[in-house]
Amino acid sequence: MLPKASTLLFLAWAKASLVLGCVPRADNPDLVLGPDTPTAPETIGQFINHVSLNVNNLTRSIEFYRDVFGMRHLFTFNLTPHISFSYMSHSQGGRNGSAYQTTAEMLRFKNNNAGHLEFVYLNTTGNDIPGSPTQTSTLNHIGIIVPDLEAAQKRLESYGVEIYKKIGAPMPTDAYTANKSSVGDASNLSDEEWATFQATMTEFNKLCIFASDPDGNLLEILPLNEPNIFAN
Repeated sequence: MLPKASTLLFLAWAKASLVLGCVPRADNPDLVLGPDTPTAPETIGQFINHVSLNVNNLTRSIEFYRDVFGMRHLFTFNLTPHISFSYMSHSQGGRNGSAYQTTAEMLRFKNNNAGHLEFVYLNTTGNDIPGSPTQTSTLNHIGIIVPDLEAAQKRLESYGVEIYKKIGAPMPTDAYTANKSSVGDASNLSDEEWATFQATMTEFNKLCIFASDPDGNLLEILPLNEPNIFAN
């Protein structure tokens, strides 16, 4: 007889396969698409410009996102000896670097572009801020699109980045993404429901990489030409 945990994972995988097939379909009763209702005219032109992260080492974070993902360091503002913040972004000239932009040009269009990262450093105690792997927070993960997923995985490996899940691998059962706290307050979630979640995420994320940044923030790395998972 299979151990309880293995049985739950097998049953969850079977359910996920039946629900999703090869990929989730728009006619799947468990998949609810948003309405086609147009947004209010007053919100036209609004978009998400940046996400801000508290960091434990400003230089380390700048170098990580610069070297591993090709982001450009736009500026650092040192407000006090203990408080600094920085902006990082991809060049938008011809979409991420196919046409070079100077830093001044990128700053000129900072508020017209999306996808910036802001780093905030504030430390008066010398103690690190706990990362999201160690406690539940409202930040789940950061999604990054890459044109060549295999090349991106090799680059992560070459820089010694902690990778939780590689291309084609199942969602791990012994890493941060296997921690129930990584997706919220799961203290009352049954083993069966958690196993279903893990199996479903494996089906959804076959082509994705999950890794960690220097502060433990979860990164989901996706291919630019991902199959349409919402096709009929």
